[in-house]
Amino acid sequence: MAIATVPVLGIAGGHAWVNYDRALDAGRQEAIMLREAAAARHGAGLDAMQELITGLARREDLLDVAPESCDRTLRNLLELFPDRYANIWLLDAEGRMLCGALPVPRGQGFRDQGYFQSAIAERGYVLGEFTVGTVSGRGVLPAAAPILEPGGQIRGVVAAAAVLEYFVRANRNTAVQQAHNVWLLDRRGTAIPLTGGSDAELPDPPLTASLATGEGQTVEGIARDGTPHVWSVAVLEAELRLMIGISSEAVRALAAASLRDRVLELSLFLLACLAAIVFGAEIAVARPLRVLAARVRAWTPGQRFDPDTRANDPREVLELGAALASASSVIAERETALRAALGQRDLLMAEIHHRVKNNLQIVASLLSMQAGRLSEPRAVAEFGMARDRVQALATLHRHLYLHQSFERIALRPFLEELCRQLSDAMGTQGEEIFHIEIDADDIEIGSDQAISLALLVTEAVSNAMRHAFPEGEGGTISVALQREGDRAELRIADDGAGMMPAEEPPQGLGLRLINGFAQHLGGEVDIRQNHGTEIRVRFPLEHRTADPALLG
Repeated sequence: MAIATVPVLGIAGGHAWVNYDRALDAGRQEAIMLREAAAARHGAGLDAMQELITGLARREDLLDVAPESCDRTLRNLLELFPDRYANIWLLDAEGRMLCGALPVPRGQGFRDQGYFQSAIAERGYVLGEFTVGTVSGRGVLPAAAPILEPGGQIRGVVAAAAVLEYFVRANRNTAVQQAHNVWLLDRRGTAIPLTGGSDAELPDPPLTASLATGEGQTVEGIARDGTPHVWSVAVLEAELRLMIGISSEAVRALAAASLRDRVLELSLFLLACLAAIVFGAEIAVARPLRVLAARVRAWTPGQRFDPDTRANDPREVLELGAALASASSVIAERETALRAALGQRDLLMAEIHHRVKNNLQIVASLLSMQAGRLSEPRAVAEFGMARDRVQALATLHRHLYLHQSFERIALRPFLEELCRQLSDAMGTQGEEIFHIEIDADDIEIGSDQAISLALLVTEAVSNAMRHAFPEGEGGTISVALQREGDRAELRIADDGAGMMPAEEPPQGLGLRLINGFAQHLGGEVDIRQNHGTEIRVRFPLEHRTADPALLG
């Protein structure tokens, strides 16, 4: 049901986001419009200053007239624009003062001024940087152009200083002055406010420097006072930018309120749709399905299933109930057949293990009878060892039969019976002098590992009984099996004299068999001889389990 609302949610959410973005974009568009208007207004003043300076630069006669006449000409020009320019002056090719609209000592050097060096280097009209006029003492924006001879040689430089107050006055009583802020930026990133804007409303210094040298662009960000703003920059000259700043806090608040209203409307609409869908699904689908599910939970395998559906239930529910009733009949028949097959399988497996156990016991009895007919002690001992091995396998098959899983065997009772058999095989005397201790955790292992483990224990315990104790002496043989996570450790130790000197390597058949059985278990044998003999084998426990269908 919820998935069905995803397309509606996506369309409505996308529409709300578009409206939100459009409301935010209104602030950017307003900044661009105000920037274009301000750029046109201030660009006209800068163009007029460029025409004035380049016009004077084409008059080579200014360099040939008397200095007093040049002063008079420049002073007359300044009187025409008293509120626009602070001074107009003429320098020679070495940067020395020749004449000016304001009284300045002739010959004073201005060679180190940036506008003079730029005009010489560019050989054309240039704007300087915001500064305080050396002569006028007012905040000005200097500009200059070289006077060139026909051959291209520089004879002098004409310069003028535009009063920054002129640009401020040009913004009075405008929409910008009333609601927004305007700055002039030079190439160093110095910002001159033309309205009431403060430095706190500027972007951070790195962004300001980037805007001062880049092309015209509009950016959004956080001002130095922490409020959101939109700044739009226009290129007035190569070294001069005009920047409009608009606080977008109100715009963002309005856009956010609009987005919240749209989201609220959408949420209420979706809740109403979901309520209708849930109510309809509850009546038409969920309730009949719950009734059918309750009937399934109450159904007992082996009996026929009664769906108890109604005629007005959905067609799918009716078909599902009929299918379950049909399947229950088939399952009941299959279950009866499987139980019969499982019982036959159990009987067959039990018979197999029972016959194998009987056959192995017959073989053990034959070996024991054959040993009784021999007179050579060594041959009798070998037959006895063979009998013990066969008897160990017979005992294993008996435990598999008793366990009735036919795949796994509990080790503790098996080890107790196996060691008791080995002790009985030594005769009455052996029962009096040997004491066997069993310490085994409750571990079950597979039949494959159990065979190797049974033969390994048989070899180790038999060797200890035959070789660890001098004739007539008794002792203790301990068999321990502990689980260590997914591994197990088997330890068989005695407190007798040991099987052999510690420095001699194991060469007997019994020890070779012990090593072979340990490798089959997946472990290695560690034999230690200290106050007796100790055999340790650490091996991984197989996690293979029998098929549940075969457990009986």
